[in-house]
Amino acid sequence: MRYARHLTRRPRRQRPPKAVRRRGTVLILTALLLVLLTAMLAFSIDVGYMYTSQAHLDRAVDAAALAGAGELYKGTAAAEDAVVEYLVRNPVGQGTTVIDADMLSQLKADFLQQHRDDLTITAGRWNPVTKTLETALGNNPPSALEVSLAYTDLPTFFGRILGKDSFTVRSSAIATYQPRDIVVVIDLSASMNDDSELKSVSRLGQSFIEDSLYQIWQDLGSPTYGNMTFTPRYISTSNTSRIKRELGLDRVPYPYPSGSWDDYISYVKYDYYVRRAGYRRKYGMLTLINYWLYRKPLRSQTPDLWKASCQPIDSVKDAVDVFLDFMEQNTTQDRVGLAVYNSAAGVGEMEIALTSNFSAVRAATRTKQAGHDHGWTNIGGGIEAARKHLQNNARPSTFKMIVLLTDGVTNWNSWGYGPSASRAKVRSEAQLCKDLGYPIFTISLGAGADKNLMQEVADTTEGKHFNIPGGMTVAQYRNQLMQAFQEIAAHRPLKIVANNYSQSAN
Repeated sequence: MRYARHLTRRPRRQRPPKAVRRRGTVLILTALLLVLLTAMLAFSIDVGYMYTSQAHLDRAVDAAALAGAGELYKGTAAAEDAVVEYLVRNPVGQGTTVIDADMLSQLKADFLQQHRDDLTITAGRWNPVTKTLETALGNNPPSALEVSLAYTDLPTFFGRILGKDSFTVRSSAIATYQPRDIVVVIDLSASMNDDSELKSVSRLGQSFIEDSLYQIWQDLGSPTYGNMTFTPRYISTSNTSRIKRELGLDRVPYPYPSGSWDDYISYVKYDYYVRRAGYRRKYGMLTLINYWLYRKPLRSQTPDLWKASCQPIDSVKDAVDVFLDFMEQNTTQDRVGLAVYNSAAGVGEMEIALTSNFSAVRAATRTKQAGHDHGWTNIGGGIEAARKHLQNNARPSTFKMIVLLTDGVTNWNSWGYGPSASRAKVRSEAQLCKDLGYPIFTISLGAGADKNLMQEVADTTEGKHFNIPGGMTVAQYRNQLMQAFQEIAAHRPLKIVANNYSQSAN
């Protein structure tokens, strides 16, 4: 019986091995994790796209605000136009777009239509204390610009599964430029008459120099002494007394504090440049004016020369006028000062302190003559005078800069003549300006200028060098001077003073 019962017992069900059971669990978990990872991937793609779009918009708005602020001196309409152009050229979700100039106008109009409710451009003045944009009142033009822009309904890739099929990014930025305190430093060495003198005939031509001397004679009121005319006449004798009698100068006093008829006659008889130009022993107002320019240029010697259009000093005056005109028309609380080198003591000197009265600077420049107080060139002294004045008198919140012009090689310092020591002084002053954050914009005028040193000064201080080479007509370098001064006047430091951004799903 026991055997029978054993034969009829059901066989026991065998459980699957442990490894098989684990594989089944892993498959289930893997399937669940794949769903979760797919959701996370979709979420990360959408979030990454949102942050990328926000970054594109932030960059575009910052650039547009800076561009607009840089154009504010032309008026708010020009500033707004610059903002729109930058936003069109930098659309959200794309790289910088290359746009044909013919298409730009239409694209700007389309952009304004598309974002008519999303774009705000506000001009005003930035208050650094309250950190707010305030309305520009009275005669103070706006110097800051706020740009706010939103891109709405940007599509998501996978967010629509969760009911979020679009998102919005917003950004705003305020850009401004600082008022400037600028000291212009001009070279008043005697060489600033060179392009009107007979010694430049070989470079500029006989007729040009003769015409220039004739113009100077007219500027001085077309004076005559004795029976001299403008056009010189040849007198063969070497006897000074006979020459004076023949010219009628024995009964006429010499007109200025320094010099004499005897010295003038000796100059015409023996000067190398006079002889080379074909005027040896030729006496008249042409050679007399050349004598004043070459031998007696200082204010203490021939005080009327500032009235005359001597070159290149007169072109420098015209260029400074252009600079001041530009500043006057487009100023935003800028001030300008004037430093000169050399003073009577042979050092740099502030002629006009920093002022918003540009007419005073213009008038002071106009009354200067080449070799005004000193014939040598002390560039380091000029920089020193400008630097110290900025340190002691510039406003704390302004951008400070120096504009330096020279036509020659530095050769004088406070101890006297010494080219090597003078160059060392220039480099030392450039380093001090760099340490203070004062860029120097240098202009080397003519073939005799030390353009390498001027380039070094500009590079050291993070300024810019303008080289106006020699061998040109006065009209050519006059135009280049004016272009250089205009570019300097338009140089305005821009900065973002506030920005904000946000994003939200729709």
